[in-house]
Amino acid sequence: MSVNMSEQATGTVDEQVDVPHHREVFLAGRWQKPRGAAVLLDVVSPHTGEVVCALPDASLEDAAYAVERARAAFDQGEWPRMTVAQRLEATTRFRDGLAAMDGFERAWAISGGMPMQTVKAMYALSMFGIDDVLELAREIPLSEIRETRGGRVEVRHEPLGPVLAILTYNGPLAELGMSVFPALLTGNPVVVKLPPENRLIGHFMAEAAAQAGFPEGVLSIITAGTEVSKYLVAHPGIDAVHFTGGSAVGAEVGAVCAQRMARVTLELGGKSAAIVADDVDMDEAVPKLVSSMTAYMGQVCVTTSRILVSRKRHDELVGKLSKALAAMRIGPPLDPDTEFGPMISERVRARSEGFIERAVAAGAKIATGGKRPAGFDQGFYIEPTLLVNVSNDMEIAQEEVFGPVYCVIPYDDIDDAVRIANDSRFGLYGTVLTNDEELAHDVAYRVRSGSFGIGGAFPVLIAPYGGMKQSGWGYVGSREGYLALTNIKSVVLPVAA
Repeated sequence: MSVNMSEQATGTVDEQVDVPHHREVFLAGRWQKPRGAAVLLDVVSPHTGEVVCALPDASLEDAAYAVERARAAFDQGEWPRMTVAQRLEATTRFRDGLAAMDGFERAWAISGGMPMQTVKAMYALSMFGIDDVLELAREIPLSEIRETRGGRVEVRHEPLGPVLAILTYNGPLAELGMSVFPALLTGNPVVVKLPPENRLIGHFMAEAAAQAGFPEGVLSIITAGTEVSKYLVAHPGIDAVHFTGGSAVGAEVGAVCAQRMARVTLELGGKSAAIVADDVDMDEAVPKLVSSMTAYMGQVCVTTSRILVSRKRHDELVGKLSKALAAMRIGPPLDPDTEFGPMISERVRARSEGFIERAVAAGAKIATGGKRPAGFDQGFYIEPTLLVNVSNDMEIAQEEVFGPVYCVIPYDDIDDAVRIANDSRFGLYGTVLTNDEELAHDVAYRVRSGSFGIGGAFPVLIAPYGGMKQSGWGYVGSREGYLALTNIKSVVLPVAA
C-alpha cells in the first residue's frame, strides 16, 4: 500500500513521491498497524513550509514491542547463533534494497531540504560505507586461538544483545553503515529510532529492510520524538546504545546508560576549525573551504564553521569567501542546479538567526548573508552567513550552530592558530590548508580532534571515526567500530595431553 503525496499536498506540484506502507510502522522485521493510539504527524516541506503528507508516529507501546521482540530474538532466536556468512545474506539484501529503492532520493530532498546534488553525493558515500562494513564482516574473524605464556586461549567476539541506534536527521543513511549494519553483522538485534524529521525516508529504509527478510525481532525502524528516545535508552532490555546528536543530550544518554552499565557510543557535536596557512593560493583555497562549510547548509557535525587565517591575509580571504558564498545558487531542493537549499525546519532556521543576532550584538559584523534570501517568502531559507570581527571566546565561536553561520578569526602565527583551534570543548574535526607538507602534518598532530584533514579533505567515516572531548565517546567504522559492537570472551583451552 502506498500513497502519492500529491493527494494531500498543499505545496508545489513537483513534490510528489509514493510512500511505502503510509499507515503502518516497521516493528520486529514486519510492517504492522501501530499499537496504542495511532497518531499521524505532518511531514512539512522545508521548501514551502506546507504539509505534504501525514505519517504514523511510533508510540511507547510500539517501542516496548520492538524491544520485547528484539530481546526474544537475541535470547531465543537464530540470529546471534548464525554464522557471519549467514547474516551477510540478509544484510546484503538490505543493502541492495536501499541501493535500488525508487523514490528514496526525492523523498530525502522533499522532506529534508537537501539539494538533489547533495543527496546523490550522500547516497553514494553512504553506500560506500555500507559496502565497507560488509567487506569487513567477510575479512575479520570473530574468533581466534592465541598462544599465551599462560596457555592456549580462544578469544571470541560475541554479540552484545539488543542494540538501540538513535540516529540524527542529517545523515541517517550513512549512520546505517556506521552503526546499524555492524551491529546486525556481529549478531545483535537492532532497534533504529529516527528523529521526526526523517519520518518520510524512514518508510523507505524500513521497506528495504522488509524486503530483506530478517528473522522476526531482528530489526525495527521507528520514527518518534524525545519521549520514546528516553524510554528506549532507559529500557533494561537494551544492552547497548548508539546515539548521534547534540553534546548536551548525549551527556544525558551516557549518564542513563552508566546507571545500568549499558554499553554506549556517542557521536556528538563539533565546532571545527580550518587553518589557512600563508603559503596557499586563496583562489584555490576558497572553493575547498566553501565545500566544507556549506555541505547540507551547515547542518553537518563536521562543518568547518571557524575559519582561521593570519592577520595579513585576513581581508583577502574574507573578500573572496564572501563573494563565493554570495554566489551560491539558492533554490528548491529538487532543482538539480540548486547548491544551497532551505533549513530542515523553522526551528533550525530560527536557531541560526538567533546566533547571528547575538553575535552582532556582541560586536561581530556580517561580511555576507545574515538574512532570508529575496524571493523565498515561503519555506525555511536563510542565506549562508559569514561573520568577522569575531574573537574565539564569543558564543558564535564556541557553540555549535548546526546551520549556515560561519566566522573568520585572525591568528598571529601557526602556533596561535593551533591554540585557537584547540580552544574549544569540542574535538571532532579540523583541517589545514597549506603547501608545506611538514607543516601540515605538524598541525594535524597537534590539533586535538578525532579526525583531521590535510588540504580541506572531508573526514573518512570508515577510518575509524569519532571525536575527542565533548564531541563523543567511542568510535564507529573500520575494525575498531565493528568489534566495539561485541563482547570479548576468553575461553581457556585444556593443555594438550
